Amino acid sequence: MSHQPDGDLTSYDTLHPLFGPAGPEQRLDIERDQFRLLAEALPQIVWTARPDGHTDYFNRRWYEYTGLSFEESEGTGWQRVFHSEDMPEATRRWQHSLATGEPFEVEYRCRRLDNVWRWFLGRAIPVHDPQGRIVHWFGTCTDIDDQKRTADVHGFLAEASALLSISLDPEETVHNLTRFIVPRLADWCAVDLVRPDESVERVSVTHVDPSREEFAWELSRINPVDFQHATRGRGYVIRTGDSELQEVITDAAIVAFAKDPEKARLLRGLGLSSSLIVPLVVRGRTLGCITLAQADSGRRFGAADMPVAEELARRAALAMDNARLYRESQQATLRAEQARYEAEQARAVLDTLLDAAPAGIALFDRELRFMRVNRTLEVINRKSAESHLGHTLPEVLATDTPGVEDVARTLREALESGETRTVEATTRLDSAGEQLAWLARYAPVRAPDGSTLGVASVVLDITERKRAEAERERLLAELERSNQELDQFAYVASHDLKAPLRGIANLSQWIEDDLKDVMADETREQMRLLRGRVQRMESLINGILDYSRAGRMRGRPEPLEVGRLLNECVELLSPPSDTLVEIAPGMPTLRAERVPLQQVFLNLLGNAFKHARNPEVRVRVDARPVGAFWEFSVADDGPGIAPEYHERIWGIFQTLRSRDEVESTGIGLSVVKKSVEARGGRAWLESAPGQGATFRFTWPVHSPEEGR
Repeated sequence: MSHQPDGDLTSYDTLHPLFGPAGPEQRLDIERDQFRLLAEALPQIVWTARPDGHTDYFNRRWYEYTGLSFEESEGTGWQRVFHSEDMPEATRRWQHSLATGEPFEVEYRCRRLDNVWRWFLGRAIPVHDPQGRIVHWFGTCTDIDDQKRTADVHGFLAEASALLSISLDPEETVHNLTRFIVPRLADWCAVDLVRPDESVERVSVTHVDPSREEFAWELSRINPVDFQHATRGRGYVIRTGDSELQEVITDAAIVAFAKDPEKARLLRGLGLSSSLIVPLVVRGRTLGCITLAQADSGRRFGAADMPVAEELARRAALAMDNARLYRESQQATLRAEQARYEAEQARAVLDTLLDAAPAGIALFDRELRFMRVNRTLEVINRKSAESHLGHTLPEVLATDTPGVEDVARTLREALESGETRTVEATTRLDSAGEQLAWLARYAPVRAPDGSTLGVASVVLDITERKRAEAERERLLAELERSNQELDQFAYVASHDLKAPLRGIANLSQWIEDDLKDVMADETREQMRLLRGRVQRMESLINGILDYSRAGRMRGRPEPLEVGRLLNECVELLSPPSDTLVEIAPGMPTLRAERVPLQQVFLNLLGNAFKHARNPEVRVRVDARPVGAFWEFSVADDGPGIAPEYHERIWGIFQTLRSRDEVESTGIGLSVVKKSVEARGGRAWLESAPGQGATFRFTWPVHSPEEGR
């Protein structure tokens, strides 16, 4: 007999002596024994069958592999150990060979006695007698599981690589992976990934029975991965990078792993019978893991499956990482484009702002050459932007121009010291010799690392302001001179007006004294009225003089104890003995002008005494701090003032009662308001008919001329 390289017996002629009818019976028996010895020595499964296909012989290798007896294998009994999915094709080919006499060949899976399925190559050839009739079939079953698995693995991995390269979307890549694995390699598959916060998230699940996928999702939710401390399962695989194989998962193992009924229910729902967990590792980083499991198909994972799963995981991790890198590169490109767009927008806005700015703006490099100027600076310097760019300040503005050297020196100081510098200068920039005044501020421009890139300058044309200031000084001087003349006039006028008034008053008194014995009472009353009108006129003149000086005449600030000042005012006014003046404790000490503040208090206290209608007058003075001011109030229990008159009473010559009823010039409150407002305060009234009146005003803690 001859052998093919794989060990199959393929020679037809050498078998004729074994099964042909020729020769003595004894020789036939010997040759049959020799055949059986040879068949028993072969590593393949060897079998024979009658012309009708009924098997009548199996060598010892068959019984060792399947665990069947001859009686269980004879006839068609041998079919029970071949995979049901492979038998239809094997039966069709066998029947064809029996009918045509053609050699039989098929690949099918045969179950080992330990329930492991392995691939075999089945072959059979007919044995003919001298007349050409088939007298027997001689067959072999050669184990090709390793070769087929290797070929299948290479094809499987090649197909997987092609699939994984289809998409550059990480999520789609993961979903493609699980759908590819099921059912080729496993009955269900899940992928878990490590997130930036080191949590583990299940991102994809595929099951041959889609209705069971919810069990895998729910199991992941109620059983989060703690890969820092796990000693088995997904957490252990992610932490160590080592694969984990469970060839057989029993119900007892499920109960022990689950530790509670709910987890056990979910695991049973998945139909676990065997599992394999492999890490997703790429470029030294563990991205997560792939869980492969067998359920109801009867398949089991073995040690031979681990290299395949690990290689698949390696390729998947590489594809996922490439997809991530691609997405990040796309996002970086989008961010760069967005940043470029925003930079262009910002530059456009900056250009608009610079050109719209009323100040001249320029940027200098470290060599103090112009890098950028706005339109306003072009107007100030009487030169175009092109005339500035790339040139230094002395090159743009002639060095013999007054002020240019000072400005250039200040610009250099700002660059070298890193501190902002301000300079005010006057120059002549045109042939007509027009003198211009301007104010410039130079500030260093710094890079993120703190180094100085150049200098930014802001230039204000203050020519008009300088002219306005000069005009203001001229007008103030004229006003001061005019005020002095007005004061002199007011003093002279008041003196010249008061002299005849005093003469009239004295003359009326002399007449009354000389004619007291013959003067009638009516005449005596008229003389009294005459002197009252004279006194009113003199008070009016004094009031007008006070009003003209209020807020304009300034004294030297001094420390003033307001409580003592109020007491002095009450003594000067000499109110009736039954008048009660209550000064609240805690009156402040101010640094202020004495006379204006005293005049305000005198007018308000005198107003309260004058307009009281009750025999017993009650006046209260209070004070409280309000920011940089003190708020003072003078309250009386007089008749009160209706709200519609609250503004009117502050006007000059305004009174609410007849001058014959209450002697008043109507100027006192006007003086109060003018004096208070001249020092940044305000005066107001709070009153209602029958509820008395409270006059309030604010006075600065420090004199405005002194500041703080």
